[in-house]
Amino acid sequence: MWVMDHSAEVEVVLGTDFMIPVGVRLDLFHATAQLPDEVKIPLVKTQSAAHDDFGVGHVVGGPTDVLQISRWESREFRLQRRQPTSDTHEVWIRGTQQLVPTVASFRRGQPDRVRLTNISERLVACPCHLPAVLWVPVGDLPRDEGYVRLDSRKYKEWQVLAFSECRDSKLFEKERRWYEEWLSEQPPTVEVPEYARPRGLRQRPADDSSDEDERLTCAQRWERLLQQRSDEDLDDSADGLPVGNDPAIESSEFPEVNQDAPTGVTPPRMAGEIEFTDEPPS
Repeated sequence: MWVMDHSAEVEVVLGTDFMIPVGVRLDLFHATAQLPDEVKIPLVKTQSAAHDDFGVGHVVGGPTDVLQISRWESREFRLQRRQPTSDTHEVWIRGTQQLVPTVASFRRGQPDRVRLTNISERLVACPCHLPAVLWVPVGDLPRDEGYVRLDSRKYKEWQVLAFSECRDSKLFEKERRWYEEWLSEQPPTVEVPEYARPRGLRQRPADDSSDEDERLTCAQRWERLLQQRSDEDLDDSADGLPVGNDPAIESSEFPEVNQDAPTGVTPPRMAGEIEFTDEPPS
């Protein structure tokens, strides 16, 4: 990289002998390069640091036993007690495609327990001594890929993913308790009047003269209505009015023609009856 002093202590980049990937920002004022995952790399090293061996002073932490983690569940492991101080080392953490790490607790400012959440659809076995946590000297970088710092944006995205895929009963119980506490502090949606607490049962008086229909069910009321309609039909048929073909009416109003009447005698005609003859009209 060729840099020229311009003015007011501002440096201008004339050119580089390497390619800069997309998303990498150069901070020439502080001589650092910021990667997309917010990891800063020093561009200028001191003369003493240039001769140091890369990777010296790295401390690895991980589980001491094999962890069998079912899908959507999590397991925790404890880190070693002897850890480098924060003045000389930075904490980096790494996950896999199936396991998402989370620092569950701290002890004296240092991570003490780490939780591994299985976000896959099958059982995952975590081998012992998995390099999940790495203490790197300040100003240095991890030798392997996949490590992020605890204050990086990538680590926060991992926590969101672990929270959405986890089925931790303790976490759900804590959320339920928090929701109930929040709900108890909220004002009611509608006003609820206060009623006096009942102190006993009220007895019906013996001389209760209320209407019997008020105590009938729907089926009993419908049965009583059908019975009333059938009784009214019977009363209408027995009131003496003509119903259907009454023989008394037929014999009195419509007399039958006598077939045995003598020849030449015209039977009596009813009122309004028309007589048909063979004679022409006069």
